[in-house]
Amino acid sequence: MTDAPRPQFEDVADVLRHQLSRQLSRRLVVGGGTAGLAAFLAACSGNGGSYSDKPANQPAATKSIQIGKANIPTPRDQTVIVGQVEYTVFDSFNGMIPNGTPGGAGVELSTEPMFFLSFATGKLTPWLATEYKYNDSHTELTMKFDPKAHWNDGRPLGANDFKFTVMLLKDRPDLFGGGGDLKEFVKDVEVTDDHTAVVKLLKPTPRLHYNFIAAIAGAPINLMPEHVWKSQDPTKYKDNPPARSGPYKLKQAIRNQKMFIWEKDPNYWNKDKLDPKPQYVIFQSTSKQLDQASLAFERAEFDVGSVDEQHAKQLRNTGYPNLVTTQFHDPNPRVMWLNCDPARGVVSEPKMRSVINYCLDREKIGKSIWPIQVPPAQYPWADYPTNDKWKNDELANKYKFEFNLDKATELLDEIAPKNAAGKRTYKGKEINLEIITVSPVDGPEYAMANVLKSDLAKVGVPATLRSLSGSVHDEKFQRGEYDIDSNWAGFAIDPEQLYSDWESGKAQPIGKNAAQKNKMRFRNAEFDAVSAQLAQLDPESPEAKPLLDKALEIYFQQLPLLPVIQTGYPSYFNTAFWTGWPTDDDLYEVPLNWWPHFIFVLAKIKATGQKGPA
Repeated sequence: MTDAPRPQFEDVADVLRHQLSRQLSRRLVVGGGTAGLAAFLAACSGNGGSYSDKPANQPAATKSIQIGKANIPTPRDQTVIVGQVEYTVFDSFNGMIPNGTPGGAGVELSTEPMFFLSFATGKLTPWLATEYKYNDSHTELTMKFDPKAHWNDGRPLGANDFKFTVMLLKDRPDLFGGGGDLKEFVKDVEVTDDHTAVVKLLKPTPRLHYNFIAAIAGAPINLMPEHVWKSQDPTKYKDNPPARSGPYKLKQAIRNQKMFIWEKDPNYWNKDKLDPKPQYVIFQSTSKQLDQASLAFERAEFDVGSVDEQHAKQLRNTGYPNLVTTQFHDPNPRVMWLNCDPARGVVSEPKMRSVINYCLDREKIGKSIWPIQVPPAQYPWADYPTNDKWKNDELANKYKFEFNLDKATELLDEIAPKNAAGKRTYKGKEINLEIITVSPVDGPEYAMANVLKSDLAKVGVPATLRSLSGSVHDEKFQRGEYDIDSNWAGFAIDPEQLYSDWESGKAQPIGKNAAQKNKMRFRNAEFDAVSAQLAQLDPESPEAKPLLDKALEIYFQQLPLLPVIQTGYPSYFNTAFWTGWPTDDDLYEVPLNWWPHFIFVLAKIKATGQKGPA
């Protein structure tokens, strides 16, 4: 007999435990109920800081501005313009394959999750789904869908789309979002009516629904319209224009202007709950020249972004009246991913990874590289107070991270001695590490890698450093064609959600797409066993603590990736054409424009009435 379903999603803290590990990006446990959540949110949003718009002795905002003519094909007073990254993909929106969709190009405004979780407010909001329920034994999960929901082509959205998505992805680990929890836990999905799906589980789990919640960036798994995808090869289909359900639809992608134009969908299904004010939202690559990009912001040719902290500080100091700077602490430390596959040579040696660790001058990087001063990192997670329960100071001191070229040299002499020509060799071959990053050459992740490269050279380890475009970088990163990657990582605050991605079974051979799992090809049988035990336990239970410490010690011994610094992000908004942006005093939503939560910002802002130049 099936146990009676019961509601589960009222406990936001449970959602936070899991989410960081399911993303890239962009993956959280906040223990202790409301008090723990409040502590986390305080850590996220900060309480002032070095990039506040209200520092002492700041000049009054009296400077007049000259509004420039934005190079857009839509009415300026009806358009929000977002300055974003360098785009290379313009004709594909298939997020399940490498280079299948442009990142931060606005597709987030059309892609809706089943649930939203806001780290700015702590609120969990049902969206495409109205509720989820587990039975008492956690062997069935029932999902209910909003009967009003439909795709942007007018076709209904519901339980059949959910079943199609889950059943497709569960057996396709080669696709982003595929395999993983779905393959491990899902047996089948039963559609009892158009708006109800029941997931039959292979084994109990209380966390499967986390895969459908947008917390950090988007949800790990977004629904696919069955009527569009059922006849398509998911490794080749471009999904252009994207079939989604959100309040905006793609109007046009203009390659030569590196621009994506999104227009409000007049038939949006949830307009009674969400009615964004701008008729159009344009995401456009900004100039690679920071002076030029910042001048465009000063002339209100962009409403969001297009200015860095150095130029924003200049605007504040001259009394620029239209700048709003909003803090939001990033959940992802900046890290060095280290390729652990034996095919990559010396970097697969744990002692070599310790060498690289000794060559990381974290204090220097934190004080001089990131746009604002930030602390060094040792644990592979953000330094939120609610993460303190996962720390072990005794282990951290035992394996203390320090900048020490003498210790690096000592280890190198052991594993990579010099040959007659004075070159360090490993198994008879001269060593030369390949460092890659998606950061441009003037970006902080590139600068961090350059500092590391210089210090490696001091101990006799030559390295190449290359900045790669997003599409090229993603392919090399996923295929394991690198030694060190200067990047970022989204880690769970419940460490098991982090550790589960590092299990040996998720490591692909070099040259095969990792599909976001174990991208450093880490393999350790003892670690696998500990992770498997942790997966069955409440992470805050007494039984879990020794296992958590054991996993942490293996991590410190093996160092599959190296946390470098904690990171903080200021977001920049211009009030010439739109007001009501999130502020430090009113952080009503996550301010990051590449998260799907940005639609709630667009619903809150108001037009000033300012007209663009003729």
